[in-house]
Amino acid sequence: MAVVIVAGGLGDLGRPIMDALFESGQYEAYAMSRKSPADGWNTERTSPLTGKRYFPIIQTDYMSEDALAEQLAAKQAAVVICALPMESDATCETQLRLIRAADKCSNVKRFVPSEFNVEYDVGDDILPYPEKRFHLAARRELAKTTSLEYSYIYPGMFMDYFGLPRVASSLRPLCFCVDAENGQAILPGDGEGRMSMTCTVDAARYLVMALQLEKWPRIMKVVASTVSMNELVKIFEKTLGRKLEVRYQPVEKLLKHEAIDLPVNIAIAERFSDRFPQGIKGIVADLEASVALGGYDLDRLGEHLDLVKRFEGRTPPPKSIEQLIEEAWKPS
Repeated sequence: MAVVIVAGGLGDLGRPIMDALFESGQYEAYAMSRKSPADGWNTERTSPLTGKRYFPIIQTDYMSEDALAEQLAAKQAAVVICALPMESDATCETQLRLIRAADKCSNVKRFVPSEFNVEYDVGDDILPYPEKRFHLAARRELAKTTSLEYSYIYPGMFMDYFGLPRVASSLRPLCFCVDAENGQAILPGDGEGRMSMTCTVDAARYLVMALQLEKWPRIMKVVASTVSMNELVKIFEKTLGRKLEVRYQPVEKLLKHEAIDLPVNIAIAERFSDRFPQGIKGIVADLEASVALGGYDLDRLGEHLDLVKRFEGRTPPPKSIEQLIEEAWKPS
């Protein structure tokens, strides 16, 4: 048992991580956040460590390294998990301050940086994703630490996106490759690029189970399914009971952000203009190009620990892409 603090614990990925920590019954868990607690987070919880009641929110502006270290020390945190989205220089700097604060705090032993997708330390010929520089900055900072054990967690793409808005998820919608609502698919390259994927709740569940391990390898993988985009279309068509209109677009076009928009993404860009001030075409194009180039195929990953295999028989297997698509899109 230990105290675990999740930076960004009220966010898209932070919420399922917090839920998994609570459900395990083994950790006194806190969400560190700039936000005020939302409905359902205003109640005290009972600590499995002390049996005492506590309020699971730490509010902070993340601006002071020393203040962060004091907050970690005050809670006697043993593990810090960063679930902040690495989308800007500001969030990158926030994570760097958090790493330095954790390293200063003698009670913090483990740190999980905000990776949570794929291997970022590769060239643009595999992963043409400009924001990977934020992840690499965190890696350089972690390499300087003297007291922290750390590991990168790779779940691939979050599978939830292929079920939205019909499955419960903490993620805001975004559409890749298949727009089931409008019966269309636009695939990168020849459609043979493979994507590894896992639901957010399963990624969170295995992350929390990994806290039990005595020693962490540098990379841990949580993957429920890996399929090509052509195979993904077939799974959708089988579930829907009808054919999709399928088109392909060259990787060269995607790299220039000259992508064809799926109809659903046009609506999403308008609805979430605050989250996507520059639009979402470039985000989707970079991701789909990365799929075609092999960046999302975690079957190709080098040395790592497969958490699904490691905990086989001790927890239910993660939801597969076939199960998710049937749950979301099977006609009633």
